[in-house]
Amino acid sequence: MESIAKVAVDLLRAEPVPAGRYTVVVDPLLAGVFAHEAFGHLSEADCFAENDRLRELMKPGTRYGVDGLSIVDDSTLDGERGSYRYDDEGVAGGKTELVRDGVIAGSLRDRQSAARMGRSPTGNARAVSYRHPPLVRMSNTFIVPRDADLDDMLDIERGLYVVGSRGGMTELESFTFSARYARLVEHGRRTKMVRGVTLTGNVFETLRNIDAVGSDLVVFGGLGGCGKGGQNQLPVGIGAPHVRIRDVTVGGS
Repeated sequence: MESIAKVAVDLLRAEPVPAGRYTVVVDPLLAGVFAHEAFGHLSEADCFAENDRLRELMKPGTRYGVDGLSIVDDSTLDGERGSYRYDDEGVAGGKTELVRDGVIAGSLRDRQSAARMGRSPTGNARAVSYRHPPLVRMSNTFIVPRDADLDDMLDIERGLYVVGSRGGMTELESFTFSARYARLVEHGRRTKMVRGVTLTGNVFETLRNIDAVGSDLVVFGGLGGCGKGGQNQLPVGIGAPHVRIRDVTVGGS
């Protein structure tokens, strides 16, 4: 890991990233933000209960990725910030597969959305306090690690190694995320730092373009919390290993 001081000094000299389409290797933090913000919220059943198009996009059995891509939400992880035994409707928390081997496998449900769908609740009804009604919320959401090695993922002719998150926005299946910085990858080697890196795309197209998932899972819990429906700072965990994505639109100069 690069020290904070060295990164700050390098950023002073860094040039803006040339805009274009790249193969990118994203670090665990940014990949975790993608799993939570871009995909996880779409998996909350109240999100698509009244949206026919989104409900069709999130239909179980629909393939969006390679066999090596799985995403889960798990409130039973020991010691993680988004963990709990029971949700705020008294339903036991658990592990819910959202994507299994590239295929939509499930959704997150409270009692109300479960009844509408004719399914069982998943233990994801959560409120920030007794002053608010429970909503369908994530717990610890992460990309399941596989066995790709980072050096192998970086074995590309031209691309970017993208680090960290400076926030972003999502609108249904569209997203834009800003990274802290990136390094050019040339012939398998990380070279000069670039700044002003934004990743833009469609979440389902991006899932299709993930072609490698690393083994180095990191779960982050100290990032402030999640906001939804006027209820902010809900404790959650996000995580991922390194992930490689083909053909990503990157904004810059």
